[in-house]
Amino acid sequence: MLKEIKTRPVVAPQPVLIIGTYDADGTPDAMNVAWGGQCWDKEIAINISSNHKTTENLRLQKAFTLHIADEERVELADYLGITSGHDKEKMSRVHATVKKGEKVNAPIIEEFMIAMECKVVSITDNGDGGVRVVGEVVRTVADDTVLDEKGHVDYSRLRPIIYDSEQHVYRPLGSPIAPAFQAGKALK
Repeated sequence: MLKEIKTRPVVAPQPVLIIGTYDADGTPDAMNVAWGGQCWDKEIAINISSNHKTTENLRLQKAFTLHIADEERVELADYLGITSGHDKEKMSRVHATVKKGEKVNAPIIEEFMIAMECKVVSITDNGDGGVRVVGEVVRTVADDTVLDEKGHVDYSRLRPIIYDSEQHVYRPLGSPIAPAFQAGKALK
C-alpha cells in the first residue's frame, strides 16, 4: 500500500555531472551538478543556482564541457561540488590535467573518462534563484578503456555514479536487468 510522504521530487537516478568552464581570465573551473541530463538527441540540460562561478562563466563563454563522474573519481567529483570557484582555483589544487576543448572554449578534465564539449543553446532564469542551461553536444571524447568493440560507451566499464538525494550518498549504477525495447513485448 502506498503511504503519503513529504512532497518533493523523488527522481532517480541523478547523474553526477562535472561541468567545466573558463572564466574571463581563462582560468579553468569545474563544478559537480546533480540536476541535469540528456534532454534531446544532441542536447544536455543542467539546472544550477545563479550565484555559482560556473553560471557566470556559462553566461560569459556560452560554452562548457560535461564529464560523467565515476566510482574511481568520486573524491574528485565531490570536491568539485563542495568547493566554490569564487573561493579557490580548484583545478590546480587537485592537480587536474586540463586541456582546452577543440570545438568550444571550455576545459576538458582528462582525469574523467568521458567528456562532451557543448555550446550553450539557452540560459533561462527560473525566477527562483536558479537557471536552466541547455547545451548542444558538438564533440565527445572517451578513454579507450570505457569503450566496447564497436566504439560505444560501455557503462559497466565506465562505472558512473549517481547522487541519491534521499540518503545524501553517491551510488554506483547497477548491472543491466533487461534489454530495452524488448522486455515489454511479452505484455503486448
